[in-house]
Amino acid sequence: MRYVNPEQDQLGRDHVGWDSNMDDAALFRANRGCWVLGERADREQYALVSAQGIVRQAIEIHGLVSVAGGRRAIEGRYLEVGHPVHDAYVGKPQPVAAARNPVTYFDSPHAARTCGCGCGAPVTLGWFLTGHDQKALHDRVAKIGTVHQFIEWFDRTYAEGERAMVSRVVSIAPHTNAKKACSAHGAGAGCTRLVADVVLSDAGSERVEWAVCARWLKENSDAYAWLQRHPVEAAELDAD
Repeated sequence: MRYVNPEQDQLGRDHVGWDSNMDDAALFRANRGCWVLGERADREQYALVSAQGIVRQAIEIHGLVSVAGGRRAIEGRYLEVGHPVHDAYVGKPQPVAAARNPVTYFDSPHAARTCGCGCGAPVTLGWFLTGHDQKALHDRVAKIGTVHQFIEWFDRTYAEGERAMVSRVVSIAPHTNAKKACSAHGAGAGCTRLVADVVLSDAGSERVEWAVCARWLKENSDAYAWLQRHPVEAAELDAD
């Protein structure tokens, strides 16, 4: 353990390192930063804290935050007995040889996750198998239609600074407009029949007109609530 000046330390600590008297919470506070971390760190799920050749703590990484001096600190939680990563490493010799760089990386079977494209294949580094990120993106674009249609859909449903669509159902009526594909699910979804025209007011434009399938009317909470408030209009729809 080494004492530091809390007025100079990026995290306001008065000590860093390891001491046998430290509990898990103190060890985490003392060692979650501040490190020089490259791009690979952004793809890691876990970190190990070692001292005197022994792993003293395992940490689940929730995020990495920047601090002064071009360094970063870990946001996350320390793992306890019963977690497979803790049980595999804590209290045992460190899995990589000591080096001048205090931050080292190694491949671990405990870091495996399934590929982010949904194929189910395991990956131990990053989020996708090689090329599968592009496949996942193309598949999702195809569910909307063309690239142009995807961009239009995205611009309609994404409000800057938010992850959720901000919209209000203005009206719902039986389908009569010229649209041939479900505006909610896209042409690639294969919605068998369009049953309603929906006018939305959202952050992207004053009015957006959609054509939607029966499934969307049942699954969308805003549409469901609007139809509950307008039973006459709901009765006109053939949405069974």
